[in-house]
Amino acid sequence: MNNVINWLLKDDTPEVKYRTMTELLGMPKDEVEVKNAYENLLSSKRLSLVMEKLKLNKKWEDINAFLALTEFGLTRIDVSIDDYIERIIKNMNMSTKCAKILVLRNLVSLGYYEHPWVQEQIPLVFSTIRQDGTVRCLDKSKKTNDSKLLDMGCYRQTTTYLLLAAELKKIGIILPQFELLLKFYLNNYVVFHSNDSGKVIIKDMVETFYPIDHVHIGLHMIMYGLSVLGVANHPNCEKAWVLLDSKKDFESKYILSESFAEPYFDVGMVGQPNKWVTLYVLLSEKYRTK
Repeated sequence: MNNVINWLLKDDTPEVKYRTMTELLGMPKDEVEVKNAYENLLSSKRLSLVMEKLKLNKKWEDINAFLALTEFGLTRIDVSIDDYIERIIKNMNMSTKCAKILVLRNLVSLGYYEHPWVQEQIPLVFSTIRQDGTVRCLDKSKKTNDSKLLDMGCYRQTTTYLLLAAELKKIGIILPQFELLLKFYLNNYVVFHSNDSGKVIIKDMVETFYPIDHVHIGLHMIMYGLSVLGVANHPNCEKAWVLLDSKKDFESKYILSESFAEPYFDVGMVGQPNKWVTLYVLLSEKYRTK
């Protein structure tokens, strides 16, 4: 395990190094090593490319930039993004409807929980969780979707709620609907149809896709959310853990199974051991044992 941690702490990926130090290892941010990693991240080419996206004034580039900053473990205190939040909120319309919950997750992580729009939206969006723990597909014209859940339940969209709930839990916010949401995942052994325990709900969501968006969320992210929310040790999660463990190599590094043709930030090569996937699995194990 020390070899894996040392791999995550290499200087060639300052964003992984910083997140490993602060979230996985729990190192204080005022430690010299952490300060050095922080400064290296702030001056890195990778962060510069993310910040350049915000200058394009394009709604999806804004969304992707805020998502990347969230993954880097940064907040509004670390990077100058306050000027862009109102633009992102203004662009939350029908064309970006499926991304809204993930945007809220990112805003919470970035330090905007107290923003009036975030405060207004969080109870509203969680009120849409139904008694079975799912949310309905937002496309009213569809008669079926790839989740094949009852009453057009959308597994992809429901999982964005899971990630939002996890970020809220990390800052001490717990809503009543979390219980319904978690019950859904446990009733479905995380990724399986409740009436057919051998059939996954969505095949690509049992892979290790990264980086994420509102459609593409890998199993490592789902287990991270369940771990933060305190249910990942439930027996009904065991099959999903076995699936996730099948993605690692002989060095206990996890393989990136899929990614975008042009990811919104560089995450490494598909088919190779991946620092981000490995970090999320280790984080899941950390929260799981708390």
